[in-house]
This record gives sequence, structure tokens and C-alpha cells, in this order.
Amino acid sequence: MDNKKIKIALMSYAVDNRPNKGTAVYARKIIENLLADKRLELYLVHFEKVDDPIYKDNRANEIIMPSLHLPRGNYFFSQLLFFWKYRKNKFDIIHWFQPRVYPFFWLAPAKKIVITTYGAGDITAPGPFIFSREMFNFILIKFNRKVDAFIAVSKYGCEEIKKYYHALAQNIYFTYLGGGEEFKNINKVEAQQKIAEKYKVNSPFILQIARHLPHKNIINLIKAYKILRDKYNRNEKLIIIGAKDFDTDKIFALAQKSGYKDDIIFINYVELEDLNIYYSAAELFIFPSLQEGFGLPVIEAMASGTPVITSNVTSLPEVAGEAGILVDPLNIEEIAKSMNKVLTDENLKNNLVAKGLTQSQKFTWARTAEQTKEIYFKLLENIS
Repeated sequence: MDNKKIKIALMSYAVDNRPNKGTAVYARKIIENLLADKRLELYLVHFEKVDDPIYKDNRANEIIMPSLHLPRGNYFFSQLLFFWKYRKNKFDIIHWFQPRVYPFFWLAPAKKIVITTYGAGDITAPGPFIFSREMFNFILIKFNRKVDAFIAVSKYGCEEIKKYYHALAQNIYFTYLGGGEEFKNINKVEAQQKIAEKYKVNSPFILQIARHLPHKNIINLIKAYKILRDKYNRNEKLIIIGAKDFDTDKIFALAQKSGYKDDIIFINYVELEDLNIYYSAAELFIFPSLQEGFGLPVIEAMASGTPVITSNVTSLPEVAGEAGILVDPLNIEEIAKSMNKVLTDENLKNNLVAKGLTQSQKFTWARTAEQTKEIYFKLLENIS
């Protein structure tokens, strides 16, 4: 490439009206960091006007895709119209922040197509395979050669993409996520006081952050929590922050029957700044997920000075390193035993906190953005 700015279309609809969701946080942080690079000419592409500061930044151009206002398939046709409109004014790169791309994505007016799939969680994670999920998976499996770069967010994610999307190894890249620089170690007593004042939640408590999806393994967590209370005589509450989803009815029913329904507290949404306070106020953070491309809450909790227990499967050992306790997410006895161990062993707790603070600082959004730009430049190396 010469000194001309690189023209990049970022499919920013991944951030629209999706506060605190993992893929939305990733997309937002990438965009915010790329905006600072004067070598890039950025276009933020989405389906409809939203009130978001990211579109008011004059360092980027906003594109709202044309709409036919159809009752069904409107986004699909909007994207095709966008492709047609820019066919003679191509971008160097178009980057999707989700693995859910519509048919004919390969007609995108760009020299190179980049898709962040994180791993292959849309294929491997347990849960209902509704039509849209089946369709998006089929498209990437069957048309993976149309993608110039798949981006994973862990080494494990790279292996998943190769195995399940059948992508060529030379087309797979990875960038760890950030998060370590966004959260700080708040004094626990102060954090607990703030939680009590604002949310009327009294400490001590164990924290889990996850939407009510099957692979988040909340069912087994509640079962393990019951063992913690019955067998180990602990009295900590269990707070689960996350939006309702496919497993909500099962989760609520199990909590009701647990014998500790008043101590299992569900919170739908917490502002980002308060999330840091929740992490720091918790006695421990538990994340026994069955499937993760990265596991962002693990890093956020560590950066907040909270000991972490997480799963020994998928990407989570890679992300937690030696700074967290790893458990079999299907073994509820082991989960309960590990929670009790952290709660009763002060030396272990302090050791986990210290290691977690160090581990979390390895993961920053600035580094993620730099690695993403390196992928862009590599793709464009041999293009005049």
C-alpha cells in the first residue's frame, strides 16, 4: 500500500442498542481505538439511526444502509442495496464483528473481507438451533473461502474455526480481547457499601455474570451453590447479572426449589461503571461456562481484584492462566468445593487476587486494536 489512507468499512450495527453484550463491547472498543489512527479512513455502517456517541465522532463517516422497510428480510435486502450503492467506490476492507453474515456477503464492495467469529461458538455452544443460527452457520461453513480473514480471540478459537468452519489455516488470525485496563481494584469495603446503598444488596456474595443461555451453565452453578450452603454451611448470597434468554424459566424454577431462593439474586442489567463495583465487592467470581471463545468477565473480575473460579475447558484455561482456579463445569461437587476453598482460605484468596491483577494487565483493547490493524495491513500487502 502507498501513503493513501486505507478505506475501511466497519459493520458497526454490532454495537447498536446492545449495551454490555460481549460482541458489542468488542466492536465498540475496536472502533474507538481505530479512530485514533490517521492512516485509516473509517466508515461506520449500520441499519438505522441510533443515538450513540460513536456516530458523532467526526473522525469517522457514518453510513446508514438503505431500507425497504419490509416486514421480513429487511436487513438482508438493506445490505444488498448497500453493496450495490458502493460497488464502484470499493472499500479496502469490510469487517464484520459477528459471525452472523447474510447470504451473498461475498458481494461486499471491498478488496478484502474480514469476519470476527471469536471461535466457532455459534456451532459448538449448546442451545436451541433456531433457523437463523442454522442459516448463519451454513453460510460460513459453505462459503468460508470467500472470507479473507477469520479473526479468533484465542488460540483455542483458531482451532475451532479451522475444525468447524473448515477455514484454511492461513486465513485464520487471532487477537486476544482487552478489558484489563478498563476495570480497577476498588477497595472491597467501599465497593460493598456502594452496592448496598444503590442496589440494596447486602454482602457477602458470590458473583456470576452471564446471559441466561445454556452454555453459560447457570443451572449447574445453582446446583453447586445449594451444595455450598447445605454441605459447607456457607451463607454468602449468589448474584447473577445477565439478561433473560433461552434458559430463564429453567433457571428461575431451579432457584425457587433450591431452598435459598431469597439469596439467589437475579439482576438484568448493570451500568458499566457499576459493574466494576460489583466485581470488587464480590467475595469471588465464578464463571463455569461450557463454551467460550475468550471469556471477557474473567479478565474484568481479575482486574477488579476479585479471585476467580472458571472452567477447565475451551479457551478459559488459556485466558485465566495460573491466576484462576479451574474446575470441571459439569462436576457440581467440584465447583462447590472450590468455592468453599476460596471462601475459607485467606492465603489462597490473596494469592489469586495478586496473580489476577497481573494476568489482567496482559489484556488491553489498545493491543487488540493494534493486532487487528496488523491483520488489515497484512491482507493489503500485495494490493496496489
